[in-house]
Amino acid sequence: MVAEILFTILCCILPAVVMWLCERVKLIRRVGPVMICYIIGIIIGNSGLLPDIVEGEFSLRKTLSEIAVPLAIPMMLFSCNFKKFSIKTSLVATVVGIVSVLITVVAGFYIFAPHLGDEAPAIAGCLVGTFTGGTPNLVALYKMLGLSEDTFLVMTTFDIAICFFYLIFLMGVGIKVARLWLGRGKSDDEEFTAEDTSINPYRTFLNKKAFVQLLKIVGATIAVVGVSFGVATFVQLYDESLFMLVLFLTLTTLSLALTAWNEVKQWDKSYDAGMYIVYIFSLAIASCADLSTIDFEKGFYLFLLQLFGVFVSLILTLVLGKLCRIDGDTAIITSNTMINSPALVPMVAASMKNRDIVVVGISIGLVGYAVGNYLGYFVFELLGGKF
Repeated sequence: MVAEILFTILCCILPAVVMWLCERVKLIRRVGPVMICYIIGIIIGNSGLLPDIVEGEFSLRKTLSEIAVPLAIPMMLFSCNFKKFSIKTSLVATVVGIVSVLITVVAGFYIFAPHLGDEAPAIAGCLVGTFTGGTPNLVALYKMLGLSEDTFLVMTTFDIAICFFYLIFLMGVGIKVARLWLGRGKSDDEEFTAEDTSINPYRTFLNKKAFVQLLKIVGATIAVVGVSFGVATFVQLYDESLFMLVLFLTLTTLSLALTAWNEVKQWDKSYDAGMYIVYIFSLAIASCADLSTIDFEKGFYLFLLQLFGVFVSLILTLVLGKLCRIDGDTAIITSNTMINSPALVPMVAASMKNRDIVVVGISIGLVGYAVGNYLGYFVFELLGGKF
């Protein structure tokens, strides 16, 4: 219990320390607070300093990471200018992302299938599901396609490790490359640069006016999250696989509906409040990645297939993005949403300094959740899978 309390306090305080360092240390400022929090989380999670909360399905780190995202998304969406949201762009980006994943996984299957045995079609189907929808789709397809538990556990471990390095690559190099290749997306934040993190937006949070606004933001967020969880839980009674889809769909719909309220339009602290939650999430989720559990010898070719799927689909997304005339920010958020699910949209949007891309990323993710299981089963059948 003591370790859990200390870890909670640490996750809440460390982002403030990181922001303070960003003001004063140029190198840290250039790396960015999200990346620094992620690196600190990885170090903590693999240091052995928190032995009391490493194990267990309901570990504090897992709980914090699961709670943080539903809280952060409404806060960040409250500040979005929905008038800039393009349904056409989102649909095109979704198609680009799905096609990229399908081509990559099928190509990877034919390259690595001889080394994967009879489970190769099921593995490919599961990868399509997780690369379009996320972990909920992976779990559903693992049961649906009869994948062995041992293979599923190895896939899950590799997925955590590969997606971590993929995220580091996106925020460190990928965004810059995509913007050079496809151009930068338009945003209210586009005039900002890395140097702007020298200005700490949280300095004014304890002012009376700002504090009152924060109370309103928190109240509205809790209401949105509460209703969303209620709706998702009700739907789960009929179909467990729909929980995440309904949760994010309801969160997004209610949050965007509130942006039409004049009171919400005046909230200039909601985005920064949401970002602080993202920093906490970054620490918590990164600390869950136990790199020592990776068994490369047991699943070397499976690891290569997953690695191939992640990075080649990113390249294809950029190439198809050029053909379909979508900007670099949209292409990156599409790839990130497909590979990492909507949960990490706010983190990448923060690295882009583009708050308007959050709506696009979540909308793409919702479609991915909805079609992931169908696409996974389709690829399984296409590649000769048998129950």
